[in-house]
Amino acid sequence: MARCYKRDSQESDDLGSALSGIVGIYFILLLLHWFGNRATFWRLVLYGLGVLVLFFIVMFCWKKLGEIWRQRKLDSILKNIREAGLEEHTKNFISRFGLGQERGGDIWVRRSYKITWDRIFDLQDFLRQKGVVFSASDMEILLSYYIDEKEFSVTSESINVRTNYFSKLNGPDLEKLLYKLYDAMGYTVQLNGGTGDQGADLIATKDQERIVIQAKCYAKSVGNKAVQEAVAARDHFDCNRAAVVTTSSFTKEAIELARTNKVELIPHDLLQKMLLEHIKESWS
Repeated sequence: MARCYKRDSQESDDLGSALSGIVGIYFILLLLHWFGNRATFWRLVLYGLGVLVLFFIVMFCWKKLGEIWRQRKLDSILKNIREAGLEEHTKNFISRFGLGQERGGDIWVRRSYKITWDRIFDLQDFLRQKGVVFSASDMEILLSYYIDEKEFSVTSESINVRTNYFSKLNGPDLEKLLYKLYDAMGYTVQLNGGTGDQGADLIATKDQERIVIQAKCYAKSVGNKAVQEAVAARDHFDCNRAAVVTTSSFTKEAIELARTNKVELIPHDLLQKMLLEHIKESWS
């Protein structure tokens, strides 16, 4: 199947050039009549102001119509996805391929998410096989919506956390707390927790460093399984570091396995220090 898409601003550039030319000619005429016919000069000024007001009215109306069209377009796209039962598939696609691990090719970017167009076209083909036909621009609208929804949820829920006691957190709460922590440490962080996360609750990226992070909100000590999952997730998401973070401690076996596989372990006391240092919050 032939795949092609065009994402350039040639038309908008041409329009901008044309408008610049018209404005330039207008000011030249004003200058000539200022030194020649003052009455004509003032008429031109009034005409120019009238055209300017009309231009802004047209642009305002155009913008509003564009917003209405985009909302209707989004509603139609979401309706098709939800009626086909493919919403979770789309969200899983973002979690799997939007973490910046893709290399080469043309990249589509939304916030901190980066997906190759080849992958997007694969999703487009998958949706078509399921009876949902979208254009390339529809795919951008679809992915943008779910990425924005995911990031808004992270922000809103993170700032609503009031407790400073690890014992009152659940798994998702700890993931959001770690999102806040690594963001304060200068990383680009993507929350990936939930069903099908393949052991990667978060991915933190800074320069050439990519860390897969597994969060364990346990009262008991964390064992080997968490370390094994982190190792697998490191390879799966093409990361060069792996870390397991817990609100408790690690077993002796987990510590030995982590040392062998170069997995960073962050137990309760170290996590306390990091939170106090980087986001100025005291946790116990």
